[in-house]
Amino acid sequence: MDIAQVFLERYDPLYNFWIGGLWTEVPADLMRVRPHPQVNSIAWNLWHLTRVEDTAVNCFVAGLPQVLDAGAAGDAVTLDVAGDWAQRMNIPWRHNGSGMTLAEVDELDARIDLAALQGYSQAVEARTRAVIAELDRFDLAATLDEPLLRRVLFAEGLAHPNAGGLLQNYLGWTKSKCLFNLALTHAYQHVGEIGVIATLLGITFD
Repeated sequence: MDIAQVFLERYDPLYNFWIGGLWTEVPADLMRVRPHPQVNSIAWNLWHLTRVEDTAVNCFVAGLPQVLDAGAAGDAVTLDVAGDWAQRMNIPWRHNGSGMTLAEVDELDARIDLAALQGYSQAVEARTRAVIAELDRFDLAATLDEPLLRRVLFAEGLAHPNAGGLLQNYLGWTKSKCLFNLALTHAYQHVGEIGVIATLLGITFD
């Protein structure tokens, strides 16, 4: 079993079962609710984990533009999944949500277009699968250097003003660590958080 197969063993149920089920099982109005003053909403979690995956797989692993920004760009691995997703989602920020205040989370919950969020999630999933299909093109042992991180985190706005520590956190990570940690481990962490939020909201899953 190669690395791509190992990745898909965990990625397939993430989207086909866990995340995919949320769009059919959770009422739209409850997507936006924070059931406790110190927790986030389901919508925020879905937006956040998708932003993290988008930049991790595309910017850090494959050297591609984010799905947030662009689709077909002349690269064989890039799918036509563009759509100006930030505008569609009605979200003015480019960052990934780390470091947001709860007031900012409330603003996101009030303004985000849920249908567009679902579309963005599906577009990011499609791009990730395209990258995985050609994973042998990329040197997964290569490490993230400071110029790349500064460009993506600060020049391109991935880091919230309160999340400057992401530079030191990611410095020296290999592409394989980015792929498995930020597209799988991180996503499952937030799926678990979503499960707790759903319980607090009284949502039961079939």
